Amino acid sequence: MAVWLFLAVLGPHQELYKVFFHGIIVPAVLVLLFSKRLSFAGVDSLLKVALCFFVYAGITTFFVGLGPIDGHFRALRWSIEAAFGLLALWAWLPDVMRRPVWWAKYLLVITCCAALAGILKFVLLDDMQGRLTGFGGLHNPIHAGAVFIVFLAIAHFVLAKQVAPTAIRDRLLLLLTLALVALAVLLSESRGPIVAMLAYLPFIAIVELHSGVRLRSFLISVTAIAMVVGAVVVTYGPESLMDQLMARGTSYRLEIWRGYIDYPPDSWLFGFGLGTESQYVPAVEAFWKPNGIPVFHPHSVYVGTLVETGIIGVLFLILMAGLLFKAVYSSALASQEKVRLVGILGLVFILTLTVSQGVISSIKMLWLFFWFPVAFVWFWSKVSPERTDR
Repeated sequence: MAVWLFLAVLGPHQELYKVFFHGIIVPAVLVLLFSKRLSFAGVDSLLKVALCFFVYAGITTFFVGLGPIDGHFRALRWSIEAAFGLLALWAWLPDVMRRPVWWAKYLLVITCCAALAGILKFVLLDDMQGRLTGFGGLHNPIHAGAVFIVFLAIAHFVLAKQVAPTAIRDRLLLLLTLALVALAVLLSESRGPIVAMLAYLPFIAIVELHSGVRLRSFLISVTAIAMVVGAVVVTYGPESLMDQLMARGTSYRLEIWRGYIDYPPDSWLFGFGLGTESQYVPAVEAFWKPNGIPVFHPHSVYVGTLVETGIIGVLFLILMAGLLFKAVYSSALASQEKVRLVGILGLVFILTLTVSQGVISSIKMLWLFFWFPVAFVWFWSKVSPERTDR
């Protein structure tokens, strides 16, 4: 998993992390399954609900899905890949719970390097034209910003939990990563990640101040972020920066969602079918094409879940959300730690509100900024609050 995460954010080719997943991680998961070393997963309520959701979506698409039959088989493949992705997370996260500090530092290192690599690529190779992208699977600027923020948030959560004072080198690494991520997200000009960052950083700052964090550390972090924002504003100019952020408007998001809602599937209960391509949806001829609206997918995890898997799919999502919040609320964790976990879930919601197609997909960056933080919150809530690091 450490290699897979590295290839996902720093790989020399954008498909290499997918090849590694299919060639190494899937066989490893099969070995664990056949050797019954994943038997604990069979009694995990969140995993069982998610896998039932995948089975439902993959099978019902053959009955309600639009378009050619090969699209239905593709949806089934997505469900199977997503199942292997969750099983890999459930096999890996127990080790993260045993060694949280080691994994937090690892996330910081690869996030810091990936953000720096993206910035250097944007400045030296792209001549600061367009929007910042990264390496590996981070070729989409929205996905790059989302992954950076989620990795930073999880690493910061773990390190803030430690009772012993964090080493100075770890604090410096955290501060450097924070500055580079803030810069990379701003240069990506992706409104979703920018809004998520602007919402999450004040939230976590208020939580830290309330918990009695040292004022000096807080001021240093604020200063670092202010310097990053100031540098971007000076480079672009305040008016030019805002013009670039607003030039794309809503990127047709509202029109895309309206098309799906105004021209719904035959049954809202089951939807159009998982992964149904936009050219087979009624709205393409009735609304999108006449109005010149380019549509490739729903551009929202939640709208996509509703229109592709129907009300039943949304109920699966609501059930999973309920299990998550119940696990956090009923855990033996301190109240401040519970608030931080809810903050991570809120961050995930903002990042997925206007991006992607649905929660079920083949191996994509969505796994790293949706399923990974969701599974992390679940595992952290379920294990003992007294953790040791090896």
